[in-house]
Amino acid sequence: MQQKSLCLLLILIGFTYSASQGQGNLDKWFRLKPDSSYVQNNQHDLILRVYASQKYSSQTIIDHGEKTSLDYRPSNGYLVGLGFNYKFLGVNIGTIFPFAQPDINRYGKTKYLDFQSHLYLRFLTVDFYTGYYKGMYLANSASVLNTPPQMNDFYSRGDISIYSGGFGVYANLNPTRYSVRAPFLQNEWQKKSAGQPMLGFELYWVGSVADSSFIPSHLKDKNFFDGVNFDKWRFYSVNLTGGYAYTLVIFKRFFVMAGVNGSLGIGEYQLSPVNGTRMISIYPNFSLNQKFGLGYHFDKIFVGMSFANFQYFTPTPIEQTYIRWQTGNLRFNIAYRIDLKKDIEIRPWKWFGGKKETGATFQGKD
Repeated sequence: MQQKSLCLLLILIGFTYSASQGQGNLDKWFRLKPDSSYVQNNQHDLILRVYASQKYSSQTIIDHGEKTSLDYRPSNGYLVGLGFNYKFLGVNIGTIFPFAQPDINRYGKTKYLDFQSHLYLRFLTVDFYTGYYKGMYLANSASVLNTPPQMNDFYSRGDISIYSGGFGVYANLNPTRYSVRAPFLQNEWQKKSAGQPMLGFELYWVGSVADSSFIPSHLKDKNFFDGVNFDKWRFYSVNLTGGYAYTLVIFKRFFVMAGVNGSLGIGEYQLSPVNGTRMISIYPNFSLNQKFGLGYHFDKIFVGMSFANFQYFTPTPIEQTYIRWQTGNLRFNIAYRIDLKKDIEIRPWKWFGGKKETGATFQGKD
């Protein structure tokens, strides 16, 4: 009995020691500082920006056997807006002006609600996507339809809607010499060329529904999708990812950044023919998370663009057919950096409810 008690005590001591060591390592990760010879940290400066961006969520229905695809895209316009970043806090507010709206008569009308968030920590990147789009046009109408619309218009479907939700988590494996924030938040400055590998995982749920078949009745290829007319599809998927990103810096001020994460995973896929049946299968799938940026740093002003594109390639229950779903954001930025003379503490619990000071101070960490 004494021996058992002694063993249990030793196990508890070992567990406590391991937990304390793990906590210490985690705290070190949170406190990582960039190598100043590679990355200039401007997170304690106020970054103001003017931007124009376009978010999107599209689907391509592919039949490799017939070498035919249907490329459905939304017709939403560009957002024009203002934003700022300070420490960990960032806000962007924009609206669509009439001059930035596509021609509804040519492309049809898209209604949408899209929320994309990208958390760029020193050692971790988190991409979160969720959105709802209703109304799409067939971008390759002229090549796949027997009677395409006239006057360069497109075949449009106001009844097609697509919904999505999910996230990806990626570990940054060169966190002190490579900045993931510089191209997208402008609160860091990559001074020397550097790259980094990344590892992570993704979890996504995506679907689309229409009032009638996605396949137009006047499609040239009558054998497309084996002649199966369907009005709904959806999939769930969990993937493991790996990738690499690199930023090329020229004369310390101009940079070009490119990165890609590829993933393999498995998920359940459902296709619903218009006759009310359901075709369900479990398949491996593939995804790509691509990011690109370029820009020029003046002393206080940044001018550049960034592009984030996420896409899933997943097979359907019909042989040699696939659906590619993609979502992303293209943005043009002009940012101005203000060197604040006094550090501002960000303590949200003091903004709401006036709770009593506990002695803890929360500030943005690298």
